[in-house]
Amino acid sequence: MKGQVLFFSALALILLISGSMATVASSWVNQDVVRSIDLTSQLSKSTIQIKARALKESSVYQLAIDSSYHSSIQVFDEDSRLPLLVKFDSISHKKVKSEGVLNLKVIVTLMGQMKPYPEHITQTQGQLVKYTDNHYFSTPYKTESQKTTVKLATAKVESASELSPSSVKGNTVSYGPYKNIEAFTVSAMSIHFENNAPFLVITSLIKEYEVSHWGNLAVETHYDVQHKGAALKGAFSRLDFQRQPSPAHIAEIQEIVPKSAADFYYRDSIGNISTSSYTHHPNHLTLKIVPRFPLMGGWKNSFYAGFNLPVGQFLSVDSDTGSYVLNVTFGVGIDNIYVESHTVKFILPEGATDIKVTAPFDVKMSQENRKTYLDTVGRPVLVLHLDHTAAENYQYIQVSYNLSSMAMFHEPLLLIGAVFALCVLIMIYVRFELSISKNNIVVDKKTN
Repeated sequence: MKGQVLFFSALALILLISGSMATVASSWVNQDVVRSIDLTSQLSKSTIQIKARALKESSVYQLAIDSSYHSSIQVFDEDSRLPLLVKFDSISHKKVKSEGVLNLKVIVTLMGQMKPYPEHITQTQGQLVKYTDNHYFSTPYKTESQKTTVKLATAKVESASELSPSSVKGNTVSYGPYKNIEAFTVSAMSIHFENNAPFLVITSLIKEYEVSHWGNLAVETHYDVQHKGAALKGAFSRLDFQRQPSPAHIAEIQEIVPKSAADFYYRDSIGNISTSSYTHHPNHLTLKIVPRFPLMGGWKNSFYAGFNLPVGQFLSVDSDTGSYVLNVTFGVGIDNIYVESHTVKFILPEGATDIKVTAPFDVKMSQENRKTYLDTVGRPVLVLHLDHTAAENYQYIQVSYNLSSMAMFHEPLLLIGAVFALCVLIMIYVRFELSISKNNIVVDKKTN
């Protein structure tokens, strides 16, 4: 997925800028802003079309982000259709002269902005959520014209805040157009509606890539999941569930995996689970996992799944440096998912050195050592960690390392040496005569 992704973890609505507010406000004016907000899943996804006029020559456009929620941002230049570099608060773009126009497309995904309301429901009730935002586009610049359209998961709307002109039609709520809005103008927006989309959160995800230069790339992922929608009120009845399934339950999890994946397995704490399957698509496979029980609001589950890949499709050699380069995805291919603690481990061959990482976002890195079969000093394990990730992190990252040609034959030579030593011991053993000879026994009988 193209674009740059970054994450904010402060506790209030802030403008991350360098320099004074007056200097920022005098740089641009937003001529037109069209904001489309998608609330059909557990994540709020805003697509913002911005047409800005430069009041003076500038190559930086500032954003205001509600950092009380974890968010990801992608920005594209609408003229060139290319992704732009986002560094904290600033969008770096081509230099725009005074009175020049900049056209931007900003995609913002906020995690946890919709809250279950009420927080507890019975087994047969639908899930109501409350969404809060700003009627106006939050910006450090004056906006001459703006409009907002909100797409809801259902047409069942309990209430929606009003700011004329505004309207509710089916599952769409419209606000605006509003004219000549000053910078940082705030008007509280609130929409209360039914949303039975899976509020599935992976509280902890550990994904491992084990690299073998003998043809295999093993992938195993450990999931700790929780349904963070409205919590179940009262006891769960399997009989009632079979008669009338809960509108807000989670029955299965579907993950996109590479088309060349094979040898699937899926296990939980009890053992292997047969209720899993995969389906073929032109460019990928879909792995469907069905837990032993449906996930109701507030419930948790843990399991792990894995498969094998042909390493040749993901491992290459850099022609300039001679280093091996592993090119794989960081994120998890589950739609509309939210991961609180995300860890990816790369188990490299024994003897790998000069390990480096190239990623489109900042990650915490550390290194471990793991001993497996036929290892002597152990394999280097590169550990990457990132908190609060979403589908935007389903991007490719590269891990490069050096490995001598002899290191590849370390384990086969060790195995051959062990077999040879065993054969030598057997040969020595069969040549020893440890029993009493027959001649001595005959002599003793004559003596008697």
